[in-house]
Amino acid sequence: MTFLAALLAWLVSLSVTSDRLPGAEPVQEAVHRVVRRLGGSIWVFLAVLFVPALVLAAVLAWFDLWIVTFLVSLGVLLLAFGPADQVDQLRVYRDYQAEGAADQAYRLAVERLGMPEGLYEQGPHEMDQAVKHGLAYLLFQRFFVTLFWFVAFGAPGVVLVSLLMMIQPVFRAEAAGPLAVQMRHAINWIPVRLLTLSLALVGNFAQSFAIWVRRVRDFDHTDQNLLASSVRAALPGEPGAQHPEDLLLLMRRAQILWLVVLALFTIFAW
Repeated sequence: MTFLAALLAWLVSLSVTSDRLPGAEPVQEAVHRVVRRLGGSIWVFLAVLFVPALVLAAVLAWFDLWIVTFLVSLGVLLLAFGPADQVDQLRVYRDYQAEGAADQAYRLAVERLGMPEGLYEQGPHEMDQAVKHGLAYLLFQRFFVTLFWFVAFGAPGVVLVSLLMMIQPVFRAEAAGPLAVQMRHAINWIPVRLLTLSLALVGNFAQSFAIWVRRVRDFDHTDQNLLASSVRAALPGEPGAQHPEDLLLLMRRAQILWLVVLALFTIFAW
């Protein structure tokens, strides 16, 4: 059932556009209201983070029906995976570049393609490299982190990690800010190392695997830097000549690899 829910959610996400799924804004606005009323203490942060996951776990345990668990898991995974329309968004991004509409290309890259805001204004080539790494981290958070913790803890695990990703910016300037950063680093630590190993298997193995061996036990190395270095090594060609389209193909192969491994695990676990 775990594999079936993950596979169906992934397949549905491939046909869903950004306009048809809710974003993180409603959750962040609700958390902002809670912080304004109760403050940004560590206890408030932990309550906002853990109470929804614990309530969902209690509800699923109370029903104790596989169909309820399956449907809830499917819905939670679909929301966490988000729309997989990055190919279409990249096509629009290229059209903007071809038309010389640099501002529109920049806004699209920030809003849809995971590029950090306010950093890359030197030209289309530099923006392409930023989009490449932004896309890698966006897909890492949406798919790979979500799938790992779904396999570990089911739908409540997905709710917890998704909430952490959404509310960390809200608590950034609050007392719970450092704890939120540490917790996010902790939940990403294993998935990013599994993903970098996967990129080595589906990409340039020699260079990527060497990076993985050096960094696999380094807790201080950030997940973004580790993923960026692995992406550069796994893609063909020089880093400056790599394109976001190449990155999408690489990440799609890694997604399929994870689903195949999950299918094999499910079969042999039976």
